[in-house]
Amino acid sequence: MSLTINDNNYFFIPPNNKNGLSTSLPSDFHKAKSFEFICDVEVDVEKMSEFNHQGYLMCLNGKHLGVFAGIDYIGVSLWTEHGEEKVEVFPKDMKINQRIHFVCNLEKKYIEIKNTGNLWKSKKHYFEGELVSDYRFSYLWIGCGNGFNDDARFQFYGKLHKVEVIKNNKTIFKTDFKQKTKFKVFDQSNCGNHLIKYDKEWFE
Repeated sequence: MSLTINDNNYFFIPPNNKNGLSTSLPSDFHKAKSFEFICDVEVDVEKMSEFNHQGYLMCLNGKHLGVFAGIDYIGVSLWTEHGEEKVEVFPKDMKINQRIHFVCNLEKKYIEIKNTGNLWKSKKHYFEGELVSDYRFSYLWIGCGNGFNDDARFQFYGKLHKVEVIKNNKTIFKTDFKQKTKFKVFDQSNCGNHLIKYDKEWFE
């Protein structure tokens, strides 16, 4: 199964849960020792080529932290008090399914994009300083950089086949998109962090 991502179909996980259903909230990433974003994705290269910007597949809004893709590259990024830190790789073939594994280790202060399918070599980048304060209240977005702000949305186009979020070595969200409705993708990690389709009218 897969989930098609475009400018009418992108999702989020809120950082808190008003019904108390989440057992491991996707919040306070800036306080974690480490976290990981993993996704299996097919980039719609033709659609992405219509826009002069990268699109975020998985992202904390604010100063964008997460996984992004362009027409010939894939990357990961975050912002510290010293500025943006990022790593980019250039897969041999952008049109086939890519497994992207982003590791952010805040204890040892590095970000890494791992080699998961021999399409690129793993890259690790060490950084200094602390993360910017933006991430204290961030939503975790799937399919864009920030659904609340059109100027900072950085829309992705393509198909997602699997998504997983790991925080402090515990999976707090995962899906293969087999359990979903029109407006929700169910969390198969049993943590209760279901993906919600963004609808601007709900926030007005």
